[in-house]
Amino acid sequence: MQRYQIGDRVVVLPRFARLYPANTGAVIEVKLDSFRPAFNEYKIGFPDGSTANLFEFQIADGLSPQHGS
Repeated sequence: MQRYQIGDRVVVLPRFARLYPANTGAVIEVKLDSFRPAFNEYKIGFPDGSTANLFEFQIADGLSPQHGS
């Protein structure tokens, strides 16, 4: 099951944030893993224009209150 859609704002979880140029971004592409949903892959666009591929377990909803959005 796909958790995020193209255009959704997401937050990179603190455990992984140091690996990326920013801790927030937007989903720009999705690759689903029908056998292991935790390994759904999302291409994230960051504010500086860079992109990175992250797995579902590395990101959280960008509008979540615990992230101050």
